[in-house]
Amino acid sequence: MSQAVPLITTYSGISTTQFLVLLAFMLIMFVAGLFVLVHHKGNKLGGNSPALDKLSNLILSSEPKQSILLLRYLVGSANAVAGVAALNYGVSEGVIAAEGSGWLTVTALVCTIGFYAFMRTGLNKRLADPSMAGPQVICAELFLAWGYQLGGPGSSIALLLLFVFLMFSMFTSTTRTLIQASVVAALAFGAAMLNVANNSPQVPYMAKLQMVYFAVMLFMLVSVCLLVSQLNRIRDSSTRRKKELSEALARIQDLATRDELTGLFNRRHMLELLNTEKHRCIRTERRFCMAMIDVDLFKSVNDKHGHMVGDEVLASVARIVSSGLRETDVVARWGGEEFLVMFTDTDCPTAELVLSRIQMMLSASMVSESAPSLHVTFSAGLTHYEPEEMLTRTIDRADRGLYMAKAGGRNRVVRLEPGQPEEAAVTAPASGKATPLQSVALENRHAFNVGGMGEHVHRPA
Repeated sequence: MSQAVPLITTYSGISTTQFLVLLAFMLIMFVAGLFVLVHHKGNKLGGNSPALDKLSNLILSSEPKQSILLLRYLVGSANAVAGVAALNYGVSEGVIAAEGSGWLTVTALVCTIGFYAFMRTGLNKRLADPSMAGPQVICAELFLAWGYQLGGPGSSIALLLLFVFLMFSMFTSTTRTLIQASVVAALAFGAAMLNVANNSPQVPYMAKLQMVYFAVMLFMLVSVCLLVSQLNRIRDSSTRRKKELSEALARIQDLATRDELTGLFNRRHMLELLNTEKHRCIRTERRFCMAMIDVDLFKSVNDKHGHMVGDEVLASVARIVSSGLRETDVVARWGGEEFLVMFTDTDCPTAELVLSRIQMMLSASMVSESAPSLHVTFSAGLTHYEPEEMLTRTIDRADRGLYMAKAGGRNRVVRLEPGQPEEAAVTAPASGKATPLQSVALENRHAFNVGGMGEHVHRPA
């Protein structure tokens, strides 16, 4: 330490040319350069400029949030370096003591590099406030107060930089953090101004001038705190309204695609999904099946038990059908008591087994709490999509299969292949049990909860 003091004492500062060159270098490197890097990252130009992308990741970070925090810190550091450069320029002009300026310069640079290293390594992400706005502003205020005490004729630069830091921290600091920083600034600059007044007895107005500076500074600190408080209220209001808008849009989207009673997709959205699956199958040469389901004797349920029980029945049927499908299969309410099921990557025999199993699940389930003894069944028409045919033709074929199931005694599945005569349609009554081989195939191709028949495990694609 005894050897370091003479070295700092004999330091003569920087010349005017060096000062101007340093300022120009800072403007280029810390403003233009960083702006280009962030603009480059924001526009995702890394594929066109690998070198610039590597430089951006090296100086800032590959993480967007961390990159923004480092950018703000480096821009703030540029202001700090400008203040240190001005201080050292005063040393070269002989108006500022070399020893104090030297110690401030070394300490400020060590702290600046330390903060950058701490943030660049990602250690700041472990903190409650990753931006570290509070510690950074307080540290800057202490250095500025020190510089104000040393600055002599140029001490006003420290006050200018103080409000630059405070205004810059408005975007990252909370009202509480900024109030704490303002209190520290008042105490630190108050002590520095008192020291300047005591060390300048030869200037009769210096004490009064420092009092005026202090009063104006207090007024501006209070104004900044009020401004930040208002800004935070606007920010909170904007965040709350944005969240409400997102929830409203999600609700509108849900209403536009789902049936309110059953929670299933509605007819319009199902047509979109069918069209998407159609084009996917054309590209991949795969097939999918669809089944038109209708609750048997549903009108008699409404006539005997009322429409509230009818609504319960529809909701229960939707839940049970959904629970018997795979995650990739989709069921929608087609209209009234009709449902349309799309079996992706499935052939008709396997889909027929699934529908028969769901029929057994439905017949054994309670479909209405208001009428516990009520049991219902459904009939279904099943077909597969033929490449290049119109979807309306496939749907119509499934609907004709449903009509045949109704005419054949209800509670059954009628499979109608493209071009197959309706008289030769394959009919599967629900009362028939699956063979062991069919059950194994069914378990391998479909995932549903047989034990808890009412539990909804379907997750629409």
